[in-house]
Amino acid sequence: MKKIILFAAGIFPLLFHSQTNIPATNPPVSFEALAGNKGFASQMTVNKAFEGSKKLGFFSVANISSKWNEDNSKDAMIQANLTFEVLKNIRLLGGSHYTPNTGLRPTAGFMYSKNFNDFLLIVNPRFIGFSKSSIAEGFVMMEYKPKISENWKGYSRIQGLYSETIKDGEHARSYLMLRVGVSYKTITFGAGANFDSYGPFKESKQNYGVFAAVRLFN
Repeated sequence: MKKIILFAAGIFPLLFHSQTNIPATNPPVSFEALAGNKGFASQMTVNKAFEGSKKLGFFSVANISSKWNEDNSKDAMIQANLTFEVLKNIRLLGGSHYTPNTGLRPTAGFMYSKNFNDFLLIVNPRFIGFSKSSIAEGFVMMEYKPKISENWKGYSRIQGLYSETIKDGEHARSYLMLRVGVSYKTITFGAGANFDSYGPFKESKQNYGVFAAVRLFN
């Protein structure tokens, strides 16, 4: 999975560079839900600049998933960060990271983002926690949204994460999310798959199903 994430990060800008020359405005907040064969998963993504500021912003990705037979979700990952642009498309970030197993911990890193009307790329390497149990983590998200008509667009996304403990280099957490579908105005829907791995033994979980997403606060 680590190699897949690195490969995707390198190849997608090359595939779509010639089609993505129109910069997008401040991107909206996105909320997505997937109903699959194993359970339910949701994600909210925020990547916004503060009003009146060209440098300061806020970046957050919140994932929550649970099996159909679970009353309370045990799988959640929530990060919230302030960002500061130091170079064009490159921002320093710092904030908090939460999972039920590790609790609330500080995080810091940098983020490269490129946002066009039909293509979005976010690359975010970061450190989580500043202790013997610290984790190095890499996050990549890519969306491709080619225009079909006035109100319709195609939609595809690859989103990946890989983290390992700094002390011994053991696998801590990773996932790969795949989405393909169409968008009508602010609504997106289609088919999706989540591949998750946990711990040093990479215990795996897969979830296949349908998803719907809505863009808010454009």
